[in-house]
Amino acid sequence: MERKNKNRREVMEVNWDQQKVLSNPLRSRLIAMLYEKPMTPKQAADVVGKNPGTVYYHIQQLLKHDILEVERVDTEKGIVEKYYKAKAMLFKNPEKVPPAGHVDGLSANVYLSKKLMDQLSEEIEDLFFKYGDLSFKEKDHEEQSPYLIEFLIKESNEEEGE
Repeated sequence: MERKNKNRREVMEVNWDQQKVLSNPLRSRLIAMLYEKPMTPKQAADVVGKNPGTVYYHIQQLLKHDILEVERVDTEKGIVEKYYKAKAMLFKNPEKVPPAGHVDGLSANVYLSKKLMDQLSEEIEDLFFKYGDLSFKEKDHEEQSPYLIEFLIKESNEEEGE
């Protein structure tokens, strides 16, 4: 957990090719896992419940595009095992021009059960109410500007971005 806390808000700048590679939900899941704990492709495949060959392909794409790196190589009885780790958890493309009026934003590909998706929606709704209340309380003490805050959950396709 030490690594998680140390680099929690570190953002890696990416180019358009890297952004395309990152758009695949399985790759996003692999990045999240490999950020928390370096693993071999076989270990990662076991965790995500996918074919090791499929996971190896996606890890190689992330490695090729400099999203992952080899943390260490272990050799036991002639078998070489490479442990991969993610360089970051958050990514930003500085070349991406935001739409007019866009102030800030974030998107992520994640796997969620219906239960977790409902919980996420509820917590974000609670945040909207919290900041509406805070805004009302500070209105006479701080200069404020109008903002539209949007929240969207959209189904993603694993094959996108391959």
